[in-house]
Amino acid sequence: MIAQRRAAGVAAVLLGLAAMLGLPGTVLGHALPQSSVPSAGAQLTTPPGQVSITFGERPDPDLSTIKVIDTTGAAVTSGPTGPLAGNPLALAVPLKANLPDGVYTVAWRTVSAVDGHLATGSFAFGIGVAPPARGSAGASTVTTSAGASNGAIAGRWLLYLGLVGLLGLAVFGALVAHGSPASVRRVLPVAWLVAAFGTFLVVAFQLGDADVDLSHVLDTSFTAGIVARSVPIVVAAAAVLWIWLGRRHERASLVIVAAGAAGGMIADVAFSHAAAGGDPFLDIPVQVLHVVAVGFWLGGLLGLLVNLRGEPDETTARLARRFSRLATAGIATVAVTGLLRAISEIGTIDNLVSTDFGHLVIGKTALLGLLAAFGAVNHFRHVPVAGQALRGLRRIGSAELLLGGTVLLLSASLVNLAPPAETAASSGSSTSGAPLALIGSDFGTSLKVELDVSPGMAGFNTFKATVTDFDTGAPLTAATGVTLRFTFPGRSDVGSSRLDLPPTGPGIFSATGSNLSLVGAWQVTALVVNGTASVEVPFELITRTSPATIDTNAVAGLPTIYTVHLSAGRSVQVYLDPGKAGANEVHATFFDAAGNELPVQSVVMVLGPSGGAASTLTPRQLEPGHFVADTTLSAGTYTLSVAGPAPNGDQLTTQLDVPVTP
Repeated sequence: MIAQRRAAGVAAVLLGLAAMLGLPGTVLGHALPQSSVPSAGAQLTTPPGQVSITFGERPDPDLSTIKVIDTTGAAVTSGPTGPLAGNPLALAVPLKANLPDGVYTVAWRTVSAVDGHLATGSFAFGIGVAPPARGSAGASTVTTSAGASNGAIAGRWLLYLGLVGLLGLAVFGALVAHGSPASVRRVLPVAWLVAAFGTFLVVAFQLGDADVDLSHVLDTSFTAGIVARSVPIVVAAAAVLWIWLGRRHERASLVIVAAGAAGGMIADVAFSHAAAGGDPFLDIPVQVLHVVAVGFWLGGLLGLLVNLRGEPDETTARLARRFSRLATAGIATVAVTGLLRAISEIGTIDNLVSTDFGHLVIGKTALLGLLAAFGAVNHFRHVPVAGQALRGLRRIGSAELLLGGTVLLLSASLVNLAPPAETAASSGSSTSGAPLALIGSDFGTSLKVELDVSPGMAGFNTFKATVTDFDTGAPLTAATGVTLRFTFPGRSDVGSSRLDLPPTGPGIFSATGSNLSLVGAWQVTALVVNGTASVEVPFELITRTSPATIDTNAVAGLPTIYTVHLSAGRSVQVYLDPGKAGANEVHATFFDAAGNELPVQSVVMVLGPSGGAASTLTPRQLEPGHFVADTTLSAGTYTLSVAGPAPNGDQLTTQLDVPVTP
């Protein structure tokens, strides 16, 4: 017997270590582009009649959109977004006829009909000209609408906790205790309430993220998911109530509770990324076995602990031995199914160690390894003596439950991250050219960030952030990542987006994205991720434009006036006063086609040495359309960028080089 127990214990340890490779539980996917016509970065000789995008998951055409805009932000579509005939994975939008040569940005927004997850992004193509960068068809910038919100994570976590608790308690009562002990009856309603509230939050946040009007919910793809999630919860509620009231046939009622909990898990998997993978007929059953096994293991442990409150006796020893066998089977299933899902979702070791998704998975597997170690201690030391002493079993079991809840929290945090295998087609290409260079620091001046943006035009850009210590200038190697957040104040209809920059060297972080989709002034906030020392650094950035026609009026003894010709006959006059080394005023005045001052209400000015890092000035308005900013300059040539919205919403933007004499 002892040899058999030791062999079983060794097997449990090995299976627990294998479970470390189990990786994600339920991980939702995204309807991300796999190909497009035109492709991202394409240079066309003739204007296309439409833009179509094929996604990795089936998008809901009623909640998904494709917008195509030129560099001024004007829409060039001629109709609504709709499904592409013959391809349920594709959407298309018609374009206006005879589009002029130029660069066009395609901004897409999808709500997955499989799991209800929202994703947005954009890419660029050129007509008659090359876009700022070339890339693969999936080289768009992928962002969730608001990232992984705390509410969405909490809802998913509560759903996991409730379903695992319901399933485990019911299975423990039916298979291990052969009935429904009073302790199980008391805890079952709590587990049901947690699962029901979690279900409500998951549905509510999905509808909120997708901006679904509640009066039209039944007209969307969310209907099937809501029904599939709700029915098992209602079935389990009836059985839990029957047990709580102390009616007959408790064991049969426990089976119904277990079926309801398992049904809730199946519904969650059926509307998750497993259903949209390359082989859903394999992925769905494997994922279902995975989450059900977690319920048997962790939920059953909860059932055991609530029945170990009294003194040790033969009953407690029998329950511990029976549950030990159930837990071993659960760990074995979690290990095998988790490994299969890991291969499907992660793909490569590089994806595991180089992505945010992989980093969360590594943390989760480390906790699973610790769980396996605790399980081995219980199996070898505490289960054999459960008839004489229960303190060790209770303490280690409680620690297991705490760690298990943390593992479920990490699983919930993975919901809004697309698996690396799915986003492999979404890698961008690099760009070349002299970058825009900006330098900023956090409020507490603990670090400095130099942000290089190349080529700095509307469309695709490569963003490189160099993070250094503010005082010493040494690379900040403690930083693990940089996240850029983009907003465009000049257009209220342009939403914010984000781009994660992974590390590419000591204190250096870089990625390619098309977040700068419009010509004009952008607000960019760099979040430097460094644990509890994470800080934000704000920047003002003006996208570069094509060379403009500039008239120069130089009169001896007076500042040189530069008149930059803008679109629709408009212009802006710029000059430095006095234009010599030392204190200067930077003036910018906008005019309409008739030569009258154009009442521009706000402006952004960015100034820096040509080819060097620029800084944002603080302009003040002298009168509508006339702005001035103070600065101190050394002798040399400076690049000045000016951007502001015209009264009709057009972005008036220009860059020019101005000399400063000694």
